[in-house]
Amino acid sequence: MTRPDFRDQISVPRTSGRQRVRSRDWPRQPRRDPHIRVTAQLLELAGPAASIVEASFRPWASATFLGARHRVTIRFTGSDHCHKAEAFASILAEAEFSISGHIVADACVDTWRTSDPLSTEGHSDSDSHCGGREGETLLHLSILTVEDW
Repeated sequence: MTRPDFRDQISVPRTSGRQRVRSRDWPRQPRRDPHIRVTAQLLELAGPAASIVEASFRPWASATFLGARHRVTIRFTGSDHCHKAEAFASILAEAEFSISGHIVADACVDTWRTSDPLSTEGHSDSDSHCGGREGETLLHLSILTVEDW
């Protein structure tokens, strides 16, 4: 049996100019950013006398985990601002956060700053100026969140 010298032409789209994408080439879908939910739950935990002065985050990764480092500054005001800040700082490490898709792995107070408007020194690291006078206490917090698989 002999082979024919020509074959019927079949129309096939050219793919030489396109890059082939395989499912294994796609990165894992990113999770929703938990930063807004972290700050909202911190405000709930702190109470009505607290406000967020500054908040930022940056991505973080280790060999086995993906997540973010959050930096938050909370201001406590009122006549008992030191006591409210102390109460908040004491429960922060053991607080339970409910953030879908993420776990709060660590939450701590980095620095503590108390100011008294009647003091000539301005700022102090102790609550000796907190004797029932108006003022404010700033807490600088660090929170580490990791993605929950």
